[in-house]
Amino acid sequence: MVSLKKLSKSKLKTSEPDCFLNQIRLALAPLLNQDHPTRPTLLVAYSGGLDSTVLLHALYQLQSAIDDIAHTEFKFNLKAMHVHHGLSPNADDWADYCEQFCIKRAIPFEKKQVNIQQDSGLGIEATAREARYQALNAAKADFICLAHHQDDQAETLLLQLARGAGVKGLASMATIDLKRRLLRPLLGMPKSALMQYAQAHQLQWIEDESNADTRYDRNFIRHTLLPTFDQRYASIRKTLARSATHIAEANTLLDELAVIDATSTLNQQHQTVNIEQLKRLSLARQRNLIRFWLTSNGLSLPNTALLHQILQQLTTAKLDALVKIKVTEELYVMRYQGLAYLVPAPKRLASINLLWQGEESVLLPNLTRLIFTKAMGKGFAYQRGGSDIKLRIKNREGGEYFKPTLGRPKRALKTMMQSSQIPPWQRSQLPLIFMDETLVIIPNIGVYADMQAASHELGLSVTWEPNV
Repeated sequence: MVSLKKLSKSKLKTSEPDCFLNQIRLALAPLLNQDHPTRPTLLVAYSGGLDSTVLLHALYQLQSAIDDIAHTEFKFNLKAMHVHHGLSPNADDWADYCEQFCIKRAIPFEKKQVNIQQDSGLGIEATAREARYQALNAAKADFICLAHHQDDQAETLLLQLARGAGVKGLASMATIDLKRRLLRPLLGMPKSALMQYAQAHQLQWIEDESNADTRYDRNFIRHTLLPTFDQRYASIRKTLARSATHIAEANTLLDELAVIDATSTLNQQHQTVNIEQLKRLSLARQRNLIRFWLTSNGLSLPNTALLHQILQQLTTAKLDALVKIKVTEELYVMRYQGLAYLVPAPKRLASINLLWQGEESVLLPNLTRLIFTKAMGKGFAYQRGGSDIKLRIKNREGGEYFKPTLGRPKRALKTMMQSSQIPPWQRSQLPLIFMDETLVIIPNIGVYADMQAASHELGLSVTWEPNV
């Protein structure tokens, strides 16, 4: 059975619900007042609890009010999604209740069931949160609306402090997070305001029994720690939320500093770090830049131990030492020729055996790419052999020799790759191009001496674009 909660109607001023809706309108105004070719779709993450019930109902009320007055510059479509974690014996009933709530109001509704791996090592809370965000991000919507409020902001700050988080971890949640398409219209409101709104509209909501379980860190903070603070500091939740906002501002400054340092230290795509330039920064700026580098490449913030290891090995290891630092199950930080790279873990080499048929670009089975460019007097004289010439793209097998210069002996491909400064992890993946059984083109390195285009001949140059 669904455990529902409903508060008796209190004597509220009629203006209070209107004021609540107006605060939501103001929170969303910077986004929804922009010009949109179509109405943006807002997807509410609807658990059925008090917070998300209030948010969904308030947006429903706001949408109806806007439509009634033809407030065209502020219109939006509204949808709801319930993520079914299956962690409670009541989970099926909760999903049914949420669906009926939406049917009653003609709100488009979607239920998404996810499987929670309880042995993931992240803990049930974090694993469930990750699965929930994955489901929401996969939905067709312009923005995802979350019901976080001011009390949540305060709880999150205390939770992150307990975990020893840095400035980025302590920074507050944002009302509008365009990068992740997240909206939090209730973020400036205390929980008490949500309770008042629920009373005024006689709303019912689900009570999740796990919310009272203080074995979970957030519940311990909510039910034990904050009430203790409340006894001495009457406005502690508002104060903590304000502190989180100040920290977020400091984090913005650190990001701006990292962008400045990146101009001289990272390449344009933020793929590599120039280690000599990195060493010229203070230790604090080195840490800040490495965090920026990793997050720019879609990685999570490194913990203190990993960050120390990365900087220690990049800046102090001998020039000929192998630097290989595991940052995820699939990714390593490696160093070569004064640059730091993010390198995928080695995988079984994909077999390559393709006939070039005149394409300008060829995507290879190992997900690297060859670019073919024609120009007079440059590259491989591919027309010299007539129209029957066949160029075949193949893997390196080892032991290949190549003659890049007339009048000079052949050279081992291994030696040529070293002198061409191809990083070691790329060498096994380097595709080779053969004419019959003769190696005639080594992409990014050179063309067989006897087949180099003369000034009057149309030539073919081949560039290889590795993953890293």
